[in-house]
Amino acid sequence: MKSKTILVDSDIFVAINKSDDSNHKKAEKLLENLLTQQVCFVTTNYIFSETITVLSQKVGHAAAVKFVSDIKVSKSDFEVYWITPEIEEEAIEIFNKQTSKNVSFVDCTNMAFVRYKDMDGIFSFDSIYKKNGFKTYG
Repeated sequence: MKSKTILVDSDIFVAINKSDDSNHKKAEKLLENLLTQQVCFVTTNYIFSETITVLSQKVGHAAAVKFVSDIKVSKSDFEVYWITPEIEEEAIEIFNKQTSKNVSFVDCTNMAFVRYKDMDGIFSFDSIYKKNGFKTYG
């Protein structure tokens, strides 16, 4: 049985798949470390969509296609969950309380999802999560 459930954010997926990303080596090392622990990795359809777009734009279409195939295989280390209307409503509340223009709505859905699912934290380098009281791995 897995002891921790962690949401994986798009910045991690991008860093792992973009070899010249400033966080590439750090993301790979952290992922390797987390894979040795009893961790259940989850992501959402919003993160999945965002990652595909960013990879296509910053790395190339082939990298985005490979990411889709890697995540969608039955033996993937990552489970993809859908944002429900209830989680989206919570995300809107979180978004409305933000004071920085740099907090994306996807970030807010991530926080709402982690709270709703009572998860252990978020695997991300984004400081907005810590500022909102969430534990991060990254």
